[in-house]
Amino acid sequence: MTVRASAPFLGLALLAFPVPSVRGAGGGAAAVAQAEALAAEAERLVPTQPKEAIARARQALAVTAEFDPIVFVKAGRKGEVVEDEFQAARVEYRRHRAKLYSALGEALAAGSPAAASRYFRRAALLDPTTPRYLALARSLLKLGRGGAALAILEKTVGLGGFPREALPLVAQGVDAAGWPSAQAEIDRVRLKALSIATLEWREGPATFPERARLSTNPIFRLDDAEINVFYVAEASCRSCSEDVETLRRAVPAGARLLVVPEIDGQDQALRQVLTLYRASWPLLLGPGTAAALKVAPRSALVVARQGWSAAVVKPPLLPGLASVISILESKDIPETVPRPGWNRRPVERSAPAEPGLLLPEGLAPGEEEPMSPELQAAVAAFRAGKPAEAQRRFDEVEAKGDGQLLPPEARLNRGLCLAALGQREAARVLLLRTGDSRFQDAVDRALEKVGSAKR
Repeated sequence: MTVRASAPFLGLALLAFPVPSVRGAGGGAAAVAQAEALAAEAERLVPTQPKEAIARARQALAVTAEFDPIVFVKAGRKGEVVEDEFQAARVEYRRHRAKLYSALGEALAAGSPAAASRYFRRAALLDPTTPRYLALARSLLKLGRGGAALAILEKTVGLGGFPREALPLVAQGVDAAGWPSAQAEIDRVRLKALSIATLEWREGPATFPERARLSTNPIFRLDDAEINVFYVAEASCRSCSEDVETLRRAVPAGARLLVVPEIDGQDQALRQVLTLYRASWPLLLGPGTAAALKVAPRSALVVARQGWSAAVVKPPLLPGLASVISILESKDIPETVPRPGWNRRPVERSAPAEPGLLLPEGLAPGEEEPMSPELQAAVAAFRAGKPAEAQRRFDEVEAKGDGQLLPPEARLNRGLCLAALGQREAARVLLLRTGDSRFQDAVDRALEKVGSAKR
C-alpha cells in the first residue's frame, strides 16, 4: 500500500512510502482479531491461572506490535491511505492497543502492581476513558500512592463530579494520602467542575479568631450548623438591598447565614440596615473577624464538614452561592472528620507524576523516574557512540517485561540505534510501523530524519 499526503504530513519522509503489512495470524484484520481474543482470554484466566494470563496477554501485545494502517482505514479504501485516513487509522490502532495493554495490566496487577501501573497508564493514554483511569488508580493504590491515584481519578470527573464507581477509590486514596476528608475531596472536584469564575475553593480546616462571637450569643461554634454562610457586608452598604434579596433567595433554611461587618466596630450601623430590610440574621463580631476570613466585601464564605470544606463566592453571588450550598449539602461517603488516618499536615496537591520527557538525543526514557541503572547504561552507551551496545541494552530492558521500557519506546530507541549504525532502511521501516508510543510525534520526526526518498 502507499501513504499519500494532501498537505505536509510527517514531513516528506512518508510521501509514497510503501508500508509492509502486519503478518501475524494470517495478517491484517485476522491479527487484530487474534490479539483481542488473546487479551480477552487473558482477563478470564486472571483469577484461576495468573501465570498463563500474563503469557496470553504478552502474546496479544506481540501479535499487533507493528502498525498496519490499511487494517484500520474505512472499508472500501485500498492501495493508498491519505493523511486524514492515516491519522484516523492510527487513532483506531491506539484504541485497539489500549485493550491489550489493559489486559496485561490486569494480569500483572495482583503480583506486580508497579509493572501493572505502567501498562494501565499506557492504556489510559491511548484510550482515555473512565474504566482505564479507574484501573490505573487501583494499581496506584496498591502501591500506596494515594495522592497520585486521586489525581488520576480526577480525570474521570464530569459535570456531576466523580462517577459513582470512583467514590470508594476516592476514600481509599484519601486514606492512603493521609488527607482529612474524602467528602471534602468530592466537594472540591464538584465545585471545580462547575467552571464558575466567581468560585474559589479553600482548603480546610477553616479557622476563626478566638474572640469571635455572635450578636445573639457570646459564644460562636462552627459546628452549631452543618453549613455556615458568612457574608461580609460592605461598609458603605451601597448594594445592601440587592445583596439581602440575593441572600434570601440563595441560602436555604437549613444553612446558617451570618453577616460580618467589613470594619470592626460598625456593627450598630449594619444592624440598622438589616432591620430596615427586615433581615434578622445574626452578626459575627470580634476584633479582626472580617480580616481573618480573608474575604472581600460583598463576598460570601461557605463552610461545611466542620470546617473541612470551604468555598468563597465573589459577587455576583448568584448562581454560584446556591450551587455551592447544594454541593456542600450532599453526603456521598459516611465519615467522621477528620478521618482517623489524617496525617495532621496540610493537604498538598500536585499533578500526577508523568513518565520522563524525551531525552536530548531523541531517545525515550523509562516509564518511571529515575531511570533504572540498566536504562542509564543503555543511554550512556548511545551517548558514547556505541549504538550496537546501546541497542543490545535497550532490548534487554524491554525483554524484562516489567514495563520500564514499553515496546513502542523500545522500537523508537532501536530505530535510532539502527540509524546510527547506518542501517537507515531498517530504522525507517521500524519507525513507520510504530503507532502506539507516548512519544508519537518524536517517532514521526525520527522517521522523517532517517527516511529515504526511495519509493
